[in-house]
Amino acid sequence: MWLHWRMQNVDLVKSFLRAQNLEQLGRTDEAIELYEEVVGHRFDATGPYDRLISIYSNQARHQEVERIAVAALANVHTHEQKRGWYQEMREAAVEAARQVPAAAPKRRA
Repeated sequence: MWLHWRMQNVDLVKSFLRAQNLEQLGRTDEAIELYEEVVGHRFDATGPYDRLISIYSNQARHQEVERIAVAALANVHTHEQKRGWYQEMREAAVEAARQVPAAAPKRRA
């Protein structure tokens, strides 16, 4: 059991590092897929959560920022200052989403 967990963790670290490389190459969509895969396995390190929050914030994808910040608070064991940052990012995303005007229905001709 321990060996399986260790191997899974090694694979997750490799995926995270690959995602960073893809992001540096400007292949953001591919990087997001890998970061999301790592986060989906409840990875206990800040890196993939931080990168997704940054990418999604830059894309004004507020609901995604909130989702990832909540996941980080649930899965990452880190110091209180970092946990506070995740909480701040979640709250800022919720507030930013409130500021987005609702889409108007299309009018039929």
